[in-house]
This record gives sequence, structure tokens and C-alpha cells, in this order.
Amino acid sequence: MAEKAEIEVLIGPDGTVRIKTHGLRGEACIEETRSLEQAVGRVERREKTREYFQQASSTRTGVRNR
Repeated sequence: MAEKAEIEVLIGPDGTVRIKTHGLRGEACIEETRSLEQAVGRVERREKTREYFQQASSTRTGVRNR
């Protein structure tokens, strides 16, 4: 079974937006969040997690509201 990929969007009381990915490896996290980043404005900082440095795997994407 493929690993589940999630994108978490957090909006702070001051309007700052934080996008976190889970289950995406390598450049896939940046590719999958690119349109969100463009929609919310300028990227001020990017923190790369341990998953970023792991070998990328093929993923299927979709949108689901919680």
C-alpha cells in the first residue's frame, strides 16, 4: 500500500500561513505545495524536513477537506 500524503495548512491569528507536508519525499513536497504558496503570497522561509532528504516515491494527489 502506498504511503498517505497530506498537506496541512495552518493560518495564524496574525494572518501568517504555514504549510506542512506529511508523506511526501524529496522535491515532491515543493512541487505539491507550489500552487498554494503562490495563492497565499510570498514565501518567507522554507524548512526542509527529514522526508525532504529521502528518496522520492511516486504519489497520487487529490484534495480532501476535513
